[in-house]
Amino acid sequence: MSGEWDPALLGCALAAGVAVACVVLRLMRWLPQRLAGPARSRAGLPAWLRAALPVAMQLAPLVEPLLPRGLARYLQAHLRAADLDDAMDGNEWLAVHLVTLSVASVTAALGGARAAALVLATLAGACWPTLWLRDCRARLTRGMDRDLPRVLELVTLAVEAGCSLGAALRIGVQSGGSGALPRGLAQSLRAIHAGRPRADALVELAARYGHAGLDAMVAAIVHADASGAGIAATLRAQVEQRTEERFARAERVAMESPVRMLGPLILCIFPCAFLVIGFPIAHRLLQWA
Repeated sequence: MSGEWDPALLGCALAAGVAVACVVLRLMRWLPQRLAGPARSRAGLPAWLRAALPVAMQLAPLVEPLLPRGLARYLQAHLRAADLDDAMDGNEWLAVHLVTLSVASVTAALGGARAAALVLATLAGACWPTLWLRDCRARLTRGMDRDLPRVLELVTLAVEAGCSLGAALRIGVQSGGSGALPRGLAQSLRAIHAGRPRADALVELAARYGHAGLDAMVAAIVHADASGAGIAATLRAQVEQRTEERFARAERVAMESPVRMLGPLILCIFPCAFLVIGFPIAHRLLQWA
């Protein structure tokens, strides 16, 4: 009869419903883990990059076969220099470019942009991650220029007070703040505690960031360890040299500031001043006419 339920059909429907519910619950548990990926340090990333990374992680396996190994190593080296290799790898970084390119082009198309505007939006979306990474590396370099003399001074004072170099480096890490240099030194100390030679760990730290002052400091420490020279005197000489370089950079920036002010002065301040001065004169001349 039409008003009665078939027990077999009802049982199949209940079984299918239970199966679908189990699959949905499984997906609800698995999908966030899949999108989040491995536990990584992404707290300091901007909002747009945190939003693009889950999609980029799904695209990374598709990008990896098309990416040459040399380009992958190049991208990974740039990420390491910007202290971002814990947040993503080279494949994911290239996939981020694809995500921003797609978002920019789709947004421009939905906004009714013409062909030229669409091409410009696509290029802007493709170049945006690269420009952001360049600025990130520049900020890291400035922070290392600022932190290196202070951390090196702390390490030198600890060595002169009788601490070993390892203990002095730990003091520098603990008192050096939260910049890239203390984080890199902390990683090197963990590698040393794991059994890696101190010279190799410090050389890898210098190669990671490619900073001239850090390279000189590591080279001096490694040379002092190899030759048996006094580490305190070597570190003190490095402190004096890094301090002089910091003052020289400050003087150079101070001397360059008038030249950098010419652009805003000519493009912004002078036209506004001419408008303020010329408007009453033009108004009075129009009244006389």
